[in-house]
Amino acid sequence: MFETISSIVLTICMTLLWGIAGIVATGLPYSQTSDSLKKRRAFLLRVGGAALLLSALWYAIIIGQLVTSGWLFVEGTVKAIIPLTLLSQLYLTVTVWPRLKCLRDSGGDAPMTEALRTVAHPSVPLSFYAAALASGIAAFSTVFAQPVLPGPFEVVQRMMLVALLLLVPAIFARRRYAKVVRGEPLQRGLVYRMVNFVAAGTLTAVVAIAILVSNVLAGVQASKLPEASDMMNHDRIDEGGGAATRMSAGSGHHRHEQHGAHHQTGTGTVEVAALTGDISAPADVKFELVAQQEKIPLASGAVIDAWTYNGEIAPELRVKHGDMVEVKLINKDIDSGVTIHWHGYNVPNAMDGVPGMTQNVVKPGQSFTYKFRAEQEGTYWFHSHQQASEQVVKGLFGTLIVESKQDAETFDEQFTVINHRWMTSQGYKHAFGKEDGWQTKQVKPGKKVKLRIINTHKLSQKYLLQGTDFRIMSIDGMRIQDPQPLSDQTALRLGSGGRYDVTFTMPDRPVLFKLGDYKNTSNPGIIFYTETPPEEPIFKAESAEFDPSDYGNPVTNDVTAAKKFDREFQMILGNEMGFYNGTFHFLWTINGEVYPRVPTFFVKEGDSVKTTFVNKSLTEHPMHLHGHHMTVLKKNGEKVKTPWLTDTLNVLPGESYEVAFVADNPGMWMDHCHNLDHAATGMILHLMYDHVRASYEVGTRTGNLPD
Repeated sequence: MFETISSIVLTICMTLLWGIAGIVATGLPYSQTSDSLKKRRAFLLRVGGAALLLSALWYAIIIGQLVTSGWLFVEGTVKAIIPLTLLSQLYLTVTVWPRLKCLRDSGGDAPMTEALRTVAHPSVPLSFYAAALASGIAAFSTVFAQPVLPGPFEVVQRMMLVALLLLVPAIFARRRYAKVVRGEPLQRGLVYRMVNFVAAGTLTAVVAIAILVSNVLAGVQASKLPEASDMMNHDRIDEGGGAATRMSAGSGHHRHEQHGAHHQTGTGTVEVAALTGDISAPADVKFELVAQQEKIPLASGAVIDAWTYNGEIAPELRVKHGDMVEVKLINKDIDSGVTIHWHGYNVPNAMDGVPGMTQNVVKPGQSFTYKFRAEQEGTYWFHSHQQASEQVVKGLFGTLIVESKQDAETFDEQFTVINHRWMTSQGYKHAFGKEDGWQTKQVKPGKKVKLRIINTHKLSQKYLLQGTDFRIMSIDGMRIQDPQPLSDQTALRLGSGGRYDVTFTMPDRPVLFKLGDYKNTSNPGIIFYTETPPEEPIFKAESAEFDPSDYGNPVTNDVTAAKKFDREFQMILGNEMGFYNGTFHFLWTINGEVYPRVPTFFVKEGDSVKTTFVNKSLTEHPMHLHGHHMTVLKKNGEKVKTPWLTDTLNVLPGESYEVAFVADNPGMWMDHCHNLDHAATGMILHLMYDHVRASYEVGTRTGNLPD
């Protein structure tokens, strides 16, 4: 993040300095005496020298980022931005700079004729303006139009933009130079010069507006989503550099990124709807969830206009490991329709709850029954995946707790803490379920306590547990081997959708748990006490933040032992301003694209698959892969000390991770950012097994609108 902020500051300062230099260079031919020309030239060289120094610092930062973070972090900048800035600055340094430095005063009251011709040459002001435009584009691109994996057209496009914006100034500069060459005197009056300057600026603005309008019209049209689609990108596929899949073999081509492939319907393929798993056995436990609107008061009295399952906030489904689970979803009055996605639970594909991919949306008056074997113990949650950026925020979620039948360690007290941010009648409020203030729980000394912490908010959240040492027993439902005690000054951070199971033994003093850092007293919390709760909870400043890459014993599985992977994908996470489905947004991109232009990742069943996440955007992205748990192998290019399993990996700005999994759950799966606002504007791709066929369609025509 330091590199990004530094780049923004430096490129903005470069733009200002080059712009000032351009204005000064434009005024050089109007110098009335040799002394005034000399002073202006000296000022111009100082301003230009400062701009060149800042440019050198910026290039040094890019080189430093290349060394520390790797090529993927700087590839777009090196290919699309640096040629633009370097070209203008090299021309200026090699051609224009020596001319300005070699100017000599002839004495007398007027500048030399030859000197006047030199400074009036169009290349003098235009080179400074070109440097200013290039620096401005660099600043804009860092924040609003990050180049990611740029092709030749994107590189040339920026150069064409500079050329078009310099067209009008070039015409004015050429006319002025022709006058000087002919020996005609220039009008030196301030009013005349201002009129010329305003005219040039106005015409340049017209050109810029024309470029902007044409890009807007093209962007609106190109960004519109189809009324119906099977969610698979048939035009672009990525096979991760591995052996040809049915998709590429069927089209007669095999490339890393494939164009023009056709949907496979041959023998040996199976539809998503048929991937139910073995559900022939009767259900051991049955639930019914009714999606309905309710007004629900929080503990403070603030009221939520909530969308709920069974009229509750976060209803809990608790089952035993090995149970056959049956859940009937009924939609009472949610007009846009609902589903249930079992977040982090690797159910068969047809039970995954993604509208248009694994089922049709459940409309008002309709129902859908999910059935699966509970083969993973641990803490999970479920939520609607229909317009999830709206429906999860409004409350369509709950918890799925799968208990072990033979747990080696039992707990006297268990508490599920599901953190959410609600929009209430009194504004936004964080709450643990419905509790938006402090709760008290009496626990006797020596009792073993388990906290199941779930973050349903779109951003990562910090938690403090103070008053006793504690252990993290599992991450995203996956057990930690040999977890060691952590100090009570260790803060916990959970990305959106993530879960920690935390345990401690109750001491003979209060234990305090809260959301946020130690200074924040407005967020909810829990006071565990033995006899009398303290009047006011007091927290200490945290001294460290929990790092799962150095905790417990490493996971050992097929991918940690793999020396070579069958397929290797990369997901570069970026941002840009643009249009999505005809509406202007700040877009969050994968490999420079948004759904549905992001290539589909194709695998074969049994493949070992590695994915590299690179976050060069301005914010964090909790990346969630459906149907599989990922083993984290590397962080920022270095092997982690303790590989761990996760289904939602929070990738901070400037970070990179290498994760891997075995493709052992056939289907068509979403892989997306679980900041659901980002997913809603296209930060989605799909993982597709090559023998699987789509069964459903997304789009306004079907009403299936997943994000």
